[in-house]
Amino acid sequence: MEMMQKWIRYCGGSRLLAWGIAVMAAIWLVVAMVSVAAHWLHFDTGIEQWLTLPGYFPAFLTRPWTLATYMAIHFDVLHVLFNLLWLYWFGKVLLLDGTDRQLAVYFLGGGVAGGIFFLAASAIGMGGGWLCGCSAAVIAVMCGAAVKHPDLEFRLFLIGNMKLKWIALLCCVLTFMGGGGNLAAHIGGLAWGLAAAFIRIPARVGERHGGNAARRRADKVVKAMADHRRDMERLDQLLDKIKVSGYESLSAKERNELVQLSARITKKT
Repeated sequence: MEMMQKWIRYCGGSRLLAWGIAVMAAIWLVVAMVSVAAHWLHFDTGIEQWLTLPGYFPAFLTRPWTLATYMAIHFDVLHVLFNLLWLYWFGKVLLLDGTDRQLAVYFLGGGVAGGIFFLAASAIGMGGGWLCGCSAAVIAVMCGAAVKHPDLEFRLFLIGNMKLKWIALLCCVLTFMGGGGNLAAHIGGLAWGLAAAFIRIPARVGERHGGNAARRRADKVVKAMADHRRDMERLDQLLDKIKVSGYESLSAKERNELVQLSARITKKT
């Protein structure tokens, strides 16, 4: 349990986010193992039939639970990896001034909306087959985070600083490069996320730590990220100077500053 407590801290203190990611990763692992066994032993697992969302509406009426279960089923390792990574990153941002209940509304609402859009698209001949994965739900969480914190900056590898609104837009473009019914599901998640972002979702009484406390926590995190970014930029400047002119070119003040910056950045990481 100590490992789980540490993982919950990594998830911003959110038990829902931590357990949600862990459970979906475990489900993927079980499904993958069963699928491999089924392949070698030549039997049909029935996972697609009973747990994924069918595009044929009469088939859906015989197993309506698939509108929820399809979100937990992934068959491709990259599919589950990117979904869970995006859920982790954007979920933590959404929780800066939100609660687990609000995260659940975004995630589950986005998943259900995506499923409904998928069924509607299939009914008019724009999709079919079956739907799996929590992409629509994750897109809803991403939209909520981007609307609530559009100017929050992240330092991206090989790109540099980028605001969350542009990161979300880039993720949407990459996601919508697909087509058919899956595209309809993604649009459903996007629509729910945007709608929920502009509707105040009340926190449950047990989760209501107070609006001011939540705001202070969000401000503290944002300030820490900004301070870290400034430290990194100043460290880069000093290292560039050393690279061009050597360590001896630094003044005593700059050498002391270099030591302090290194200590602060090492402590944060």
